[in-house]
Amino acid sequence: MRDPITGLGASIQRQSTTEQAAEAVRHAILSGRLPPGTPLREATLAAELGVSRSTLREAARTLESESLVRYQMNRGIVVAEITAPDIADIYAARTAVELAAADVLTRTRDPEVYASLTDLVDQIEHAFAHGDVTAALDGDRLFHATLVAAAGSPRLRRFHARLHQEQRLALALAERSRLELGRTVDDHRQLLNALHRGPEQARAELTAHLQAGAAELQRLLDLLAHRNERETPRD
Repeated sequence: MRDPITGLGASIQRQSTTEQAAEAVRHAILSGRLPPGTPLREATLAAELGVSRSTLREAARTLESESLVRYQMNRGIVVAEITAPDIADIYAARTAVELAAADVLTRTRDPEVYASLTDLVDQIEHAFAHGDVTAALDGDRLFHATLVAAAGSPRLRRFHARLHQEQRLALALAERSRLELGRTVDDHRQLLNALHRGPEQARAELTAHLQAGAAELQRLLDLLAHRNERETPRD
């Protein structure tokens, strides 16, 4: 009879290697070293990371579930690109979820939630001022996740987390391009103040906040498209 412990140990080791490979590629994508649309050559990338091609494929499946890479016919694994319809759809869904959560928070007035949101705004502003893209993105994600958690619905939390995951690449691109986009200040404190004032102000400010985010990502897509047109050699 086969010893089940031996097989389990090998599985854990493979998973650990896969997670490390996924994290390395994830960091390269979100840091901008691998731009949207870049093909990921299995043999080259596996050799660079020192892993097998099968491990790299497992890592790619993890990243595909996070909407960071996609499989394309005749191209293989490619860094994901976000489109204008993607942005509109994601932000429409986020608005519905976050407005429901804001209604609950402004009704219950939970002091612990407000304290957590205040700490996160401080974190975001500090990161923004120091050009720390990773910390700014983490703070933004946690701010909105904390707001949604106030609704008390595990299903809404899971759905919202998936939406945020789908736009993670676009948010990273926007954060790195904030000066080109003309953004010199962060508006989460303004949103927090509105959440303190009451439901009407909270709904209005949250709607404006999310609309501004969607518009910023759309402007980024336009900026990148224009840049690609300039850089594409003409016959």
